[in-house]
Amino acid sequence: MRISDAILKFLYNNGVTCSFGIPTAQMSAFNDGLNDCDIDYIVVKNEAAATYSAGRYSDLTRDLGVCFVGGCVGVNNGINGIADAYRNKLPVVIFSSYVNNATMNKNALQELITTDITLPITKYSKTIFDKENILEEVKKAIEIALTPPHGPVHISIPADIQAMPFEGDIPESINREALAPKYDMDSLNKAIDTIKSNKTGVIMVGRGARGLSKEIKSLSKKLQWPIITTPNAKGIINGDFELNLGNYGWCTTDRAADYINTTKFECTLILGTSLGQMSTVIYNKSLVEDKKVIHIDWDKTELNKIFKADIPVFCDLKLAINKLNESIIDTENNKLDIKQEANAPYVQNHTGLSLQLFMNKITDIVPDNTCFVQDMGENMNFSFRYLLLKENMDFQTSLNYACMGTAVGGALGSYMADPSKTYAVIVGDGSFFMNGMEILTAKEHNMPIIYFVINNAMLALVEHGGRFVFGRSHKGACTYERISITDMSKAMGIDAVQISNIEELDILKSKFENLSKPLVVELITDGSETCMDNSRWNKSK
Repeated sequence: MRISDAILKFLYNNGVTCSFGIPTAQMSAFNDGLNDCDIDYIVVKNEAAATYSAGRYSDLTRDLGVCFVGGCVGVNNGINGIADAYRNKLPVVIFSSYVNNATMNKNALQELITTDITLPITKYSKTIFDKENILEEVKKAIEIALTPPHGPVHISIPADIQAMPFEGDIPESINREALAPKYDMDSLNKAIDTIKSNKTGVIMVGRGARGLSKEIKSLSKKLQWPIITTPNAKGIINGDFELNLGNYGWCTTDRAADYINTTKFECTLILGTSLGQMSTVIYNKSLVEDKKVIHIDWDKTELNKIFKADIPVFCDLKLAINKLNESIIDTENNKLDIKQEANAPYVQNHTGLSLQLFMNKITDIVPDNTCFVQDMGENMNFSFRYLLLKENMDFQTSLNYACMGTAVGGALGSYMADPSKTYAVIVGDGSFFMNGMEILTAKEHNMPIIYFVINNAMLALVEHGGRFVFGRSHKGACTYERISITDMSKAMGIDAVQISNIEELDILKSKFENLSKPLVVELITDGSETCMDNSRWNKSK
């Protein structure tokens, strides 16, 4: 058994069944070893897709994401996905290679130490030259990744060491419960007492609350406190839940904005958000002024960083919310009746296909178990504000790091997290041109992913933002000749359909039934309909 085989066996013993990457000569021992273990290996077109996919997989499973990339070029191609995992606190392990010991420091092919490059965007990054302790180092790295708050780690192993015979015993599986820190239960109890003593409040839900939809809705009903969700938390609470005010932060729903800015309430309960720029309408103090502020998070460094909390609570969200639900049984709080619609009615002030109407309608056309995977670009503004998800739907995005191509490149990992669901990527043509070749990977692995590609022949967020702030376009080609993404897809043997008006959406329903391979739906728009977050652009003037 080689060292690479021992590492793969250790990964499998710790629940790893899926990985992403690109085979290279420097990783040949791992590439060969994957033939002999029950870990799926999704070979992508660019290493960025490998790291994005490992992150999307980790995000949905709340478990370890794994990728194998070759040497310096593979790591550097995958940098954005590593940084994305770091910003989103996702436990991702990146295995990379280094040149043989005999060629080190001799200008060998693809010789570059990548640990220094990845140190700022990982919890741990190391090139291992000592074959005797290599399994212990791998175990240490994975334990660091899985220790709250989670994050990516990087292990680089010289090619010759990977292929050396393994001597010794494979370490025991990681005891994940032992990795949990000691949480602040005293502060949690104070928070419970404070919540009980305040009749009115708002629950702010961040991405850290993923997987806790039922528990949060139960708490909201007991307290009769409405919910706002940050853009990264969209989908945790279904849009038709009676106490959900909607998205808050970037492209806030009208209902959420009106409630926060005009309604008097006593307490703001903040769950699992770092309260960044895109989650707070650029640090809007209406959230916290003259209110009791309770902030619960598993990352101590996020507490009291943006807003001063009356009760900062360092605690695991699941533990905390379960404790809240156990302690708060019945209240005398007035029943809340939210009558306002999420947004003002549609008004046609543009030409061409409306993305607002598309977002309003698409949830009735896709299967009820659809998880939308949202990319970056102006189309995300429409999604955050107007896409109201049904109860069994989900939503995945990465707004804080906000790298174009993250969804179209990473949806492979979303699919592998739970193939029983339907996955629908929403991506603009600009992001598609960055990482869109991963639709070929979806084809090769028969992944029935739906790709909604908004083709407006421009970098719309940049184009419209430049005109709003400076009164003119930026220099360079922010608008360009329209290229048929439908024709591109068909040339690659991928089913595609082009839609140019809302009425044509209805023909898609039959296409989505029993889908067994990827489908590209190209939405032709002219870019005249805008959805701007003026709170940000006004400050840019």
